[in-house]
This record gives sequence, structure tokens and C-alpha cells, in this order.
Amino acid sequence: MENNEIIARATEVGKLIKESELMKAYEAAEAAYVNDTDLQKMIQEYSVQQQALAQESAQSVPNAFLVETLENRIQDLYKEITTRKSAADFFETQDKVRALLTQVNEAIMKEVTGEDPNAHNGCTHDCSTCGGCH
Repeated sequence: MENNEIIARATEVGKLIKESELMKAYEAAEAAYVNDTDLQKMIQEYSVQQQALAQESAQSVPNAFLVETLENRIQDLYKEITTRKSAADFFETQDKVRALLTQVNEAIMKEVTGEDPNAHNGCTHDCSTCGGCH
């Protein structure tokens, strides 16, 4: 099999993934995430607050009250962002897409190397504790 045929088949797999229900859900979740203006404002404020905290913390004598205030605001924003439906849906579907891509890559590597990439999970390097590597 020539390289261009291998690439063509990989492209087919990519198209299958792109057309999957999972990718459709991911794209919808991403659009909702990006178009949630209140969420985007919170993310922007979160970033600004983190920059302010980093600048204040870098001072030779940081203002303890200001540091605490910034830390509290950052924590509040983090909770608001991560519990917002548009963000939670986006992060969840993003994780599922990553997991699928990992599974696809592992399936390819298993065929290429003949080894199951997950076979060594939990390896203690004490052969008496496992069922074997080979």
C-alpha cells in the first residue's frame, strides 16, 4: 500500500468523524459557547482578574487585601463559568471528542505496533503483580 492510499483512508476516517453525531453535538455546543455573550464577558473578566492578581503578587510587598479580593473574585467567576450550561456542554462534548480521537489513535497504534496501548496501564514494574505485558 502506498503512502497516498494510507492518507486517503485516514482522510475517510476524518470525514466519518466530522459527520458523526458527536461532532455535530460538539459544533452546536461550541457555537452556543462562543455566542453566549454573558459567558464571554465573564471569561474576559476572569482573564483580567488573573492578570491583576499576577501583577499584584509580583510586587515586592503585595497588598494582602487586594490579593484576597482578586482571588475571591476569580473563584466566583470560575464557578459561574464552569456551571453555566453553554460552558458545561462545550467542555463535556470537547472531552468526548478528545476521547474518541484518542481511541482512534490507539486503534491505529495497536495495528501498527501489535501492542495494545492500554495494556500497560497500572504497570507497577513488578511482574509478579500483573498478567503479563506480552
